[in-house]
Amino acid sequence: MTIPESIKQFITWIQGFDHRILRNEDDVKEKFIFPMFHYLCYPDKCHSEYPLKISKSGKYGINPEIAQIYYTTDDIKQQNTDTSLIFIEAIKPHQTKLNDAIEQAKFYSNHFKTLFFIVTNGYQIKVFQQLRYHKEESIFDTNIDALRNYDIASKFYNQLNFDSVKKIDKNTASILTYTKYNLTERFIRRYPDLQDVLEKCDFEPSTTREGYHLVIVKPKVAIACNLPKAFGEGNCEIEFSSIILRGLKIYLNHQDILGQLMTGLHTQADWGCRRFFKQLDKNTFEVYLGHTTLILSELEAVDLCLCIDGVCQEYKNLIIEFENALETWNFEFVKFSESRGFILFSVRQELWELMQQFANEFDYTKGKSEWHLFYRKDISIRVSRGIRDHTFILAKIDRSFDLLPNNQINIIYQLNDVNLQSIETGKFTLWQQDIGVQGIWTARYTKQWLLEKYIPKVINYYLAKAQLAEAELLAKITNYTMDRALIKEIDNIRDLAPYLRDIQSWLHIYVENIAASLLKPYYQAYTNLVRNTDSSITGIDYIIGNLHRVEWKNTQEENPSNSTDWKNFTFKYAINCLDQQVTRINNCQYENSFNADLITRTFIWIIENGKISFTQAKLNAAKQALLPLWEQSRFEMRHVYPNR
Repeated sequence: MTIPESIKQFITWIQGFDHRILRNEDDVKEKFIFPMFHYLCYPDKCHSEYPLKISKSGKYGINPEIAQIYYTTDDIKQQNTDTSLIFIEAIKPHQTKLNDAIEQAKFYSNHFKTLFFIVTNGYQIKVFQQLRYHKEESIFDTNIDALRNYDIASKFYNQLNFDSVKKIDKNTASILTYTKYNLTERFIRRYPDLQDVLEKCDFEPSTTREGYHLVIVKPKVAIACNLPKAFGEGNCEIEFSSIILRGLKIYLNHQDILGQLMTGLHTQADWGCRRFFKQLDKNTFEVYLGHTTLILSELEAVDLCLCIDGVCQEYKNLIIEFENALETWNFEFVKFSESRGFILFSVRQELWELMQQFANEFDYTKGKSEWHLFYRKDISIRVSRGIRDHTFILAKIDRSFDLLPNNQINIIYQLNDVNLQSIETGKFTLWQQDIGVQGIWTARYTKQWLLEKYIPKVINYYLAKAQLAEAELLAKITNYTMDRALIKEIDNIRDLAPYLRDIQSWLHIYVENIAASLLKPYYQAYTNLVRNTDSSITGIDYIIGNLHRVEWKNTQEENPSNSTDWKNFTFKYAINCLDQQVTRINNCQYENSFNADLITRTFIWIIENGKISFTQAKLNAAKQALLPLWEQSRFEMRHVYPNR
């Protein structure tokens, strides 16, 4: 049999290659990767380079690196995830531990949707095939010495040359993988005896918790979770009992849990409320967990949902508990360098310097007055008498040392490890006992103490030395406050509007469906609240237009014509439309977020522009229905969406 010339050239090159000439990653790229792919017949123009950036978790790409990707086409405009073939990452020639590089390559290969990914130091070569629904498969784990073998080199060439790889149909490969899984699942269902045997491999259901470690086990799925401590980051690991997925462990970090798993809790997999689920048919689901994609049966999907509900509810409860206890909800969270905290207000630089100077003079070791309660630590102000730390105050300065406009800097309520030590080490149910005026100060109390006690004291103490008027120094404080009444204290109907706007902003970017149980009391209460609105309200065309769009979305009919005579519609008609939506959602399991957005816009308009006659009972019902929905939106806008 005649051996193709291209294989001969590849083998000749690989047998003559000397890896000892490689000194760094650039050498691996220029002297090994490029020549190898040249002899594998990949056109140079089908190649592109991409910088590898640091991921959210900081786990990948600690040092910026350049990856190589080969495509089926040399047209740059068409080089995308549909045409990507192979992802290659070069590492240092003398780096022998490749596990971190493999994890990084797997992450980016999944992002670019390549068929294969390769990690090499110019001597070791690890080649993996990406399988959409299962764990990647290692197809070559070799080195230059082994590759000089004629048979191994021929096999390497035949499987990875350009013509062979570009003929692989990504969609067909995915369908075949899914079909194989589906046939296996149907085979198991067809034979009850076999199913009984396999069920003996199921996990034993249980729920255990020790401090911040939670394990929830269902027959098909088990999740072990390290819950977050005091605004720290948790993580979890997911396992499956299925014979098909046995041995697969999926690790999810803090960002994955919040960004992927947290929405759609306590809903069914086929409702479209969970962003990581995609239903393939009645009994099969495609699931995205972290950077892993797999197929689950209906039973596995149910158990996965139950485990996630249990873990994420506790995860969410802890985050909310910390925010409530430390009174941080009304302050913007910031993370910079190795510090994290909340912006309380801002001051001019000279005032901050006086605040620091005062803390230095009144170190708790230098006297026993009521103001000798500071301990200097770095650039922060540490309020402490040496026995208990009350709070840490820090100024946020950019890396370039450029201050905020008008030479102002932000005053930060710092979440310091020392400050939170009692929470980290204390008993799980008792850590809140350390929070208070005599213990750890909350963000709200810290701000109040700074503005009402500390800063006035500092100004009075240095007034003569600073040669600045007291009014001038106080005028340089920029206070950030939420000028709104608490929901429970609202007695003016228009005070509901800011909260409704928060909900509408959340709904506007919400992609998944929403459980109808969360919206049913909301739709009903606000329809009742605005029912007796003066018919002379302006913007009736806007109100009817929104409600018609909801109806069109539900019926899939054509959108009403722009020539609609809005004069024929009255506010009574609008209330009838809202009543229809109340009736509809009471018969639904879930609601489209687009509908909820439009209906919320309608409520906002009526409340802000209408003359409404309402009873105290209706207002109270509206506040009661608003609170859980607003709290859900507040949590997701603060903790979920930033991690997506």
